[in-house]
Amino acid sequence: MQSQEQVLRVLPDLLTAGSTDQVKELCQRYIGAMGFDSFLILVHAPAVGSDPEHLITTTYPEAWIERYHRAQWWHHDPVIRHCASSPVPLVWHRERFQETQTRHLFEESSAYGVATGVASALRGINSGQKMMMSVACDAHVDSKTEAWLSAVTPSVHLLAAYAYEALCRTQESGGSEAPVVNLTERERECLRWAAAGKTSWETSQILSCSEATVNFHLRNVIQKLSASNRRQAVARALSLGLIHV
Repeated sequence: MQSQEQVLRVLPDLLTAGSTDQVKELCQRYIGAMGFDSFLILVHAPAVGSDPEHLITTTYPEAWIERYHRAQWWHHDPVIRHCASSPVPLVWHRERFQETQTRHLFEESSAYGVATGVASALRGINSGQKMMMSVACDAHVDSKTEAWLSAVTPSVHLLAAYAYEALCRTQESGGSEAPVVNLTERERECLRWAAAGKTSWETSQILSCSEATVNFHLRNVIQKLSASNRRQAVARALSLGLIHV
């Protein structure tokens, strides 16, 4: 298993992926380096039919995906429920599946090696759309596993932001030109330090300005890039070549 620092250093490679298959291959490589076995990415679009989840890409066992949809488990899935209503990453395992229906869901999923993991949701650029990424393994939960899951959760959340941006790029690349975004030099500076993992306070010390000033510039960047948060803004700026790391 690679260190999280090694995984995070290569995340920008996702932004040069030319197809969904390449995004899938890179995501599988990254989650494998973190210690997981498989992942899936969904787009949640509430207005679309009775099945609100549109599967984008996955390395979950195909037989489990087919079984999941045949049984319409999304109606009872606590992971789906959480990600549809909260942007906070969720560590999920047996303890999350306590109701009768959800216990049956867990028993079936764990039989396919999907027993423990982390899920993260992001609000999409399109109104009402949310993206969800879930990574999974067949580990049984104990104190050591709990500590590991907590430690890798921020990395999974960051991976989700990069994966979402990469997928948006591959799906929008059918002849459409990249949007023109003009950032000021100060906005670029603040964003570059955010990409390096610095907090607003740390950036303010580096740039010799107030923390409020840094937050002001980052809010402007988020708005200009039609992003939901700093992570998405960083990923989008990197993909557009507005900043480099």
